[in-house]
Amino acid sequence: MKVSILVINIVLPMLVSIGLYTYGLISIRWSFIDKNLMDQHNSTYKQQEEYMELNNNNNVQFESLFIRHGFRSHYGLFGYCIDYKWLYLFTIKSKSNKDLYCPQCDSPSTCPETGCCMKRCNNIPDCPSYVDEHGCNRPFNETRYYWKEGNCIWHPITIDNEDIPRYLSSYSTSPRDFHHYLKRLRHYVMLLLFVAAPLLTLMSLLILFCVNCIDRFYSIPFAFVSLFSLLSFISGSGGLGIFLYEWIYERTYRPDFTYELNQNQSLILALNPWIINVERLGLAFWIVVAAIGTNLFTTILSCCFCCGLQTDKSKFRIHIKNDKYAIVHTSPYDE
Repeated sequence: MKVSILVINIVLPMLVSIGLYTYGLISIRWSFIDKNLMDQHNSTYKQQEEYMELNNNNNVQFESLFIRHGFRSHYGLFGYCIDYKWLYLFTIKSKSNKDLYCPQCDSPSTCPETGCCMKRCNNIPDCPSYVDEHGCNRPFNETRYYWKEGNCIWHPITIDNEDIPRYLSSYSTSPRDFHHYLKRLRHYVMLLLFVAAPLLTLMSLLILFCVNCIDRFYSIPFAFVSLFSLLSFISGSGGLGIFLYEWIYERTYRPDFTYELNQNQSLILALNPWIINVERLGLAFWIVVAAIGTNLFTTILSCCFCCGLQTDKSKFRIHIKNDKYAIVHTSPYDE
């Protein structure tokens, strides 16, 4: 009876937690692009309504242009895709906007969809169909490249020392290096926490296996099951907290030196704030949340088992006799 209760209430949730963490580590579904929201704001009626509101509230004239903007899709812990979308976005009305967002060149080098100039095989698509990136030979040492299956530009998050300054004092001379240094440091810590969480849960399972297989059972070894389960919960929560911090930081505050963002795109982001909400948290994020919740459940349950194993009135009281264990039901009051 005791063994079946442990398997159902503790062992199975721990196995589920390890499986959920494993899926979260290898998945690239931490985020997705809300196409319905994009279509809603990209519709003609919505554009005209926003255009009138902007022009009525400001002296500066605005216009809606069919231009490119990069979103993060297929996001994972080891990389993400820069998914370019061509949308009708607001920008300040200017004669140079057409040359800025749609440069002109010779006819053979123009994009058939937009009529703008395109450069082949530079890992920056100039056409909505990505035709300028098809059939390109990728060098062996090149990490950023066009991913045909996802129809986007894959950008890995490598674990190396590239572009990391030796001294933190470089912040005074190079904010870009300092930003990438802290970002990569937080990412390493997040990865270590997410990897440590299932390993600690596995340690709890090993201790629980040893406790049920040894000749004599004590409540003290069972306390280590609760301890490692609690550490797994703290580790997973810490990694998730760092991920949420990075997610919110990248969406609400993007300096000019972050991914695919220059001063012109910063202006577009300021005039089209709905772009921030296009990137949504995906399936893998909620699966990791479920894994952390499962850790919390097993921690509380194991603590209850640990505290009630050797109490005088416990239904799970264990007596040792002839090197065997028996679970007896005691009366509420000892006579």
